[in-house]
Amino acid sequence: MSEPLLAVEHLVKRYTLPRESLFQAAPVVEALRGVSFTVQAGRSLGIVGESGSGKSTLARQVMALEAPTEGRVTLLGRDLHALAPAELRAARRDFQMVFQDPYGSLDPRQRVGRIVAEPLIGVDASAMRTRVAESLDAVGLRATDAGKYPHEFSGGQRQRIAIARALITRPKLIVADEPVSALDVSVQAQVLNLLADLQQQFGVTYLLISHDLAVVDHVCDDVAVMRSGLIVEYGPTEQMLQRPAHEYTRALLAAMPEAANPQPPSARADAEGAAAFG
Repeated sequence: MSEPLLAVEHLVKRYTLPRESLFQAAPVVEALRGVSFTVQAGRSLGIVGESGSGKSTLARQVMALEAPTEGRVTLLGRDLHALAPAELRAARRDFQMVFQDPYGSLDPRQRVGRIVAEPLIGVDASAMRTRVAESLDAVGLRATDAGKYPHEFSGGQRQRIAIARALITRPKLIVADEPVSALDVSVQAQVLNLLADLQQQFGVTYLLISHDLAVVDHVCDDVAVMRSGLIVEYGPTEQMLQRPAHEYTRALLAAMPEAANPQPPSARADAEGAAAFG
């Protein structure tokens, strides 16, 4: 097998909390407790678990927004946390992030064109305008939207802007942390279908963080189920939906609205897409 696009090896993250007393040691929370997995290019992975399971902490380690206590994260063979700041900035063209909150993740003082162009480095103004227009078009927005401000768009449109920003460097990997949880159900379907379309069009691989197995079913080939900072089950998405082995995975599956009669991903996407536009 070829070298993985992303490799997470024995990742541990501990946070020291404020002291409750001068005479007691500061409490320590272990958010990640030795997480390991690989992602092959073109084979997207969903990370699923309830709040507090360590999913978002994992996303921050993968994005090199925080340093791990132990372990390492390699992308295309590069140890991200060992790179110098300038090297890390250059490496970010290969991995970008879509955040959960489409309202808080976009600077309200900046026009959309500048927001979308933010990840670009060393590109002249003319090429930048072209790249921005292409990215906006790819997510279903117009080139003229570059001159507007975020408050002029709906929540779903703002998340499309965030996706355009992540897409503009043509990254190999996009980390999407609960990308639809803040959106209405009908808009969720539209954004998930967009992510699936972009995957086909640009060959992007996703690391998609969610609390909902139905969400990752739309775009992910494999699923890792996290609980209390550990991966408790890992496997192909279809297998996890149809034959979950761990009791925690079965509990997450039971919480899905369609768990009693799950549809194939294509059928569900078609049905939800029709509902979104109808």
